[in-house]
Amino acid sequence: MEVIRIAVCDDEVIFSEKLEKIISAYCVEKQISYELDVYASGKEFLMDNMKMMGYQIVFLDINMEEIDGLETARELRKLCKETFVIFVTAFINYTLEGYKVDAIRYLLKTDVNFKQSVFESLDAVFEKMAYTPSIKKFSFREGNKNIALEKIIYIESNLHKLTFHIYDKDIIQYTMYETLNKISEMLSEDFVRIHQSYLVNLRFVKNITGNQLLLSNGESLLIARSKLKETRSRVAIHKGEI
Repeated sequence: MEVIRIAVCDDEVIFSEKLEKIISAYCVEKQISYELDVYASGKEFLMDNMKMMGYQIVFLDINMEEIDGLETARELRKLCKETFVIFVTAFINYTLEGYKVDAIRYLLKTDVNFKQSVFESLDAVFEKMAYTPSIKKFSFREGNKNIALEKIIYIESNLHKLTFHIYDKDIIQYTMYETLNKISEMLSEDFVRIHQSYLVNLRFVKNITGNQLLLSNGESLLIARSKLKETRSRVAIHKGEI
């Protein structure tokens, strides 16, 4: 069985010990082979790049001195795109910043059900580890392509021509003549129709401001008035599951 390498980075010794015990209890209960390292600061965690790159799961306290958890996560992301980051903090005003570094969970230290929250976050991680991307073959004007659905940012419709905006290291575009209604039948529940012209992957949604949907690639798309309530609901539910 693969050994799962986990890191806890928190400058509160007592809390680190508490979190370490909870993680260990989870792994024992689930019969998961693991190695767990504890770091007392973001600086200490970042010092050894090679070791840092070996962790599959990292619990980061946001409110650390000198280098906080957000900055630590940004540096981690420069080297490790696949590491699962779980933020742990006593405050609730950093949630959106957490999504910028693709945090899978955001846990409050003061939560009376903290142990259960840690268990649920680890359940989510291991579920994603076992996840196999859904790949479909599309007949584009540029040729037949096998595309992982999770890489589609959004699909735009214009005069019966669809443009697929896809993230694969860089943003690329493929086109075809088809309707959004037909394509939406092929896609997963991770996609939401925000307008007659846009079908968006919730994975890439950053936030909603007014009637504008802001994507993680910096683009902003108009949400139709009739779709606003549903879109807000779908985004809120999705972010709660990340």
